[in-house]
Amino acid sequence: MSPEQIADERRRGRLAAVAALIAAALFAAAAVWSQSLSNDAPERNGPALLRFFDRHTTDLVGSSTLRGVALLLLVAVTLHLYRATKARRPDEPQVVLVMGLYGPVAAGVGTIVVGIALATAASSFTDRQFQTIKAADDAFRTVQLLGLLSFSGSLALAFWFVKGCLDAMRVGLLSRVMGVVGIALGPGLVIFSGAFQFLLPVWLVAVAGLFAGFTFGAKPPAWDAGEAVAPPSARERLGEALDDGALRAAPNGEVEAVGPGVRQGDGDSGAPQKRKRKRRH
Repeated sequence: MSPEQIADERRRGRLAAVAALIAAALFAAAAVWSQSLSNDAPERNGPALLRFFDRHTTDLVGSSTLRGVALLLLVAVTLHLYRATKARRPDEPQVVLVMGLYGPVAAGVGTIVVGIALATAASSFTDRQFQTIKAADDAFRTVQLLGLLSFSGSLALAFWFVKGCLDAMRVGLLSRVMGVVGIALGPGLVIFSGAFQFLLPVWLVAVAGLFAGFTFGAKPPAWDAGEAVAPPSARERLGEALDDGALRAAPNGEVEAVGPGVRQGDGDSGAPQKRKRKRRH
């Protein structure tokens, strides 16, 4: 990449960082809001649950809208990270871009639609003269059909988290910690959404800092280099430690610790000390 392309990437990164920060705040607010709503909701009682949703329409639609908007803002994150990865890895598959765009849009729109549809179904059910279990099951079934759009978007977004974060980590755009957490977020948000919904805002804040140039640790060198810089492997890190003198091999092949806190024996420090035998009387 040329210096002009790197500068343009940094400008786009600042916009993506703002979107990531707003998305993180909305995700956190939606998670707290929906969690408080779920704690008070009745369990295993369809008619009572619909009447509960009808009394808390504002909470239901509000939390769904916040999460939907946050998902839509993820488009800025997925697009920027894909373009940065593509610039350093030209053979990056196009399917990563497709999943990165379709996932947030479908999941975001689907989440908002499901929240509104559930509130409408709850209101319609409450206005019925006979509020039977069958009528409640029919109302939930209609909402579940609409939820297929959100579910398909969640699957696409899970694919992007796994593949997109893995490729970004391979070219040196994400640190190992951020890459591994991003990869885990993919299946985690689909299978264990309750546990991972609070981890996603933390990851987005870290990504926003990375895009804006403010990192909590060493910045991955691939951003400034404009080319792929693979992170060092465990063997390479061990070799660097050996070169720095953190470990030293003794003459007999054993590893000998060195440093100010290690006491050396008398005489030749490199020669092993012999034990004195006790004389028999």
